Amino acid sequence: MARLCLPDGAVRGIDIQGAQTGTLTSYTAGRDGTVTVTNPQHERALREYGAFPANLGGRARGGFRCPDCGFGSYVKRCSRCGSDCTREH
Repeated sequence: MARLCLPDGAVRGIDIQGAQTGTLTSYTAGRDGTVTVTNPQHERALREYGAFPANLGGRARGGFRCPDCGFGSYVKRCSRCGSDCTREH
C-alpha cells in the first residue's frame, strides 16, 4: 500500500484502466491531497503520470509554537498573528 500525492494541486483524481480486465479504477485525492494505492501496477502507472510519494513523517526537531493562535513554525515570530513563539522540545 502506498500513499501518493497527485502531480499537481489542480488534479483532483486520475482514472486507471486495468490491463487484463479493462476495469476502470478511480483514484480521487482526499482532503490531505493524497491517494492510497494498493495495486502495484496502478502505483507504477500513477508515478508515470507524475504522482510522487507523500512525506508523512512527523514533526522535525525543534520548532516554535505560537501561544496565542497555536500555529507551529520554524521561526520565532508567528507568521499568522505576529506574536512571539515559544520553542517546542
